[in-house]
Amino acid sequence: MPGNDSSAPKRKRPLGLKARAAKKSNNATDAAGSSSEVKDFDEANTATIMLRGDECNEIDELEGIFDSAIEAINSEDERAVTLLRGTIHESDRILRLYDADEKTPEARFYYIYGTALFNLSEISEEEEDSGMYLELAHHRLTQAREQMSEEPFAWRVYLMLAKVNLELAAGQKAESAKVETALQDLDHALQTLEKQQNKEPAEETLSARIEALAAADMVLSLADSQRLPETCSAMLVQWGEAAARKQHTKQADSESSLVVARALWLQASALLADDDEDEIKEKVQYAKLLSEAQSLLEKNDGEASSEALLLLGEVQLNLGNVQDDESRQEKLYEQAVATFRQVQSRGELPEQFAQFIDDFEKEADSDDADSD
Repeated sequence: MPGNDSSAPKRKRPLGLKARAAKKSNNATDAAGSSSEVKDFDEANTATIMLRGDECNEIDELEGIFDSAIEAINSEDERAVTLLRGTIHESDRILRLYDADEKTPEARFYYIYGTALFNLSEISEEEEDSGMYLELAHHRLTQAREQMSEEPFAWRVYLMLAKVNLELAAGQKAESAKVETALQDLDHALQTLEKQQNKEPAEETLSARIEALAAADMVLSLADSQRLPETCSAMLVQWGEAAARKQHTKQADSESSLVVARALWLQASALLADDDEDEIKEKVQYAKLLSEAQSLLEKNDGEASSEALLLLGEVQLNLGNVQDDESRQEKLYEQAVATFRQVQSRGELPEQFAQFIDDFEKEADSDDADSD
């Protein structure tokens, strides 16, 4: 998030796969619940999934274990790694059985296999392993895309391919071609989901709006990470803003406002990257972008998250930095202090902003003393 200390090393986190790929029947759910995991003798960190192939569909059970891995990712890293490795281990075994019978697994199998590889790449401690898992994930997800037709999880395949391509692009410092492919996959994913949602009862579908905003936020996060060349980051910001504005036009709320404002903030930051604040070549455009971001964020000030408030405070602070009028500058600094105070009251204010508050108030006290 803009404003947080990006210099500290951060562990990569999964990009947020939500729910399972396809609805299971009650029979398949029961089967998944009855699966067990044991430690594999060949590798202590791998769970071997004991699938009852004679009683139910192995792919249904495999999906159940995979879902358990996804649920464990954010809270139980060690268990998640064990389950993901187990999913991959069993996927490989099942694939060998299909190959022996000269058969091809269904698209859902390749989706599970590829997504497990992607998620393992995200929580892998070794960069070399992470890259290998990503390449394998891309291969398996491409196979899923080639096998599928109109499955309900088809949009997820495109989404995962986009995530894999973006991570590969970042890891390889790639030029724009791979990023363009990823953004095309994202477009295809959202278009596919929207068409699917239009055909089904609202209560049985995922919200295309939620997924669109999540995708926009995802690409903006990557753009903000500085892991890609500037031209690629600019492409991501442009796509993220367009996707978020489309949803904001349909329904303006705090979620869409935050994502659009974040895109504007990143555009403004790009203008500042090579210039001093006192000599910004495109100062008018810089102020315009920040002013629009400020307007969007202030409309939802009363219900704002700490993330939104931090962005608003930083927008106010940086907008103040480029004001020629001292009274206008002072007002914006005061607004920034008040905004940061709200976050501070929640115990979530980063140190650099707490320091800004202290410095600003000390200077204000000094000015008051001088005037006396």
